[in-house]
Amino acid sequence: MTASPFSLQGMRILVTGAAGAIGAATARLCAAQGACLVLADIKPEMPVADELRAAGTLVELRTLDVADRAAVEALVVEAGPFDAIVANAGYVVWNDWDEEGWDATFHRIIDVNLLGTIHLVRAALPGMTTRGRGKIVIVTSVAGKVGGVRSGPHYVAAKGGLNAFIKWAARKAAPHGVHVNGIAPGPTQSPMTAGQAFDLSAIPLGRLGRPEDMAGPIAFLCSAASDYICGSVLDVNGGIFMS
Repeated sequence: MTASPFSLQGMRILVTGAAGAIGAATARLCAAQGACLVLADIKPEMPVADELRAAGTLVELRTLDVADRAAVEALVVEAGPFDAIVANAGYVVWNDWDEEGWDATFHRIIDVNLLGTIHLVRAALPGMTTRGRGKIVIVTSVAGKVGGVRSGPHYVAAKGGLNAFIKWAARKAAPHGVHVNGIAPGPTQSPMTAGQAFDLSAIPLGRLGRPEDMAGPIAFLCSAASDYICGSVLDVNGGIFMS
C-alpha cells in the first residue's frame, strides 16, 4: 500500500515556540503523523513533551531564545539535522507607540519575530541544501497582511517582514530541493491573546482560531503532500483576509 503523502513518519522536526498553544498543538499533530521532535522554547517547561513521550514519541527539549543567533546556530548543529523546521516562536505586547518603553518593546518584537526566524533559516538552510531536501514552515500573522487586527505597528512590521522574507528564502532554497512556506493565523485562542477583545463580526467564520486550526496546515506544509507549494503564505484566519 502506498504511504500517505500526509505522513511525517520518520521525519525529524524542530518546532520553536513549542511551549505556546500553536507550538504544542503542532507538536501533537506532527507526533500523531509519525514524526520525532525537537521542541524549543525560551520557557524550559513544556508539558506537551511529557504527554508525547508517554505516547511513545521521541522528543528532545531545548531551551532557546531565537533572538540569540549563536544559540540558534548551536542548536542546529547539536540537535540537527532536521527534515523540517517550524519557526513558530513569537512575542507580542499590546502597547501603544505613545507609551513609555515602546521603543524597547519594538526592538524585542522585531528581534524575536523577524530576526529570530532569519537566524533559524540562515542556520538550517545550508545543511538542508546540501542534503537536497527539507521543509521550512514560518508562522506569520494576518496582521502582516491587513495592518493588524488589534496589534500595534511593531508586531505588524515584524509579521509583514516575515511574509516578504518567506518569498525571498523560498527563491533561494527551492533550486536545492528545500521548500519554504508559511501560514498567517488570525486571532487564535492562546495565552498570548488572553484578555484581548476581538470583534467576531469582523471574522467571516465568526470565531477565534483554535491552536489545532493552525497545526493542520503546518503539518501539511511539512509533508510530501505540499511538495509543489513554494513561497506561499496560507491564510488560516477565518476569512479576515482572502487572497
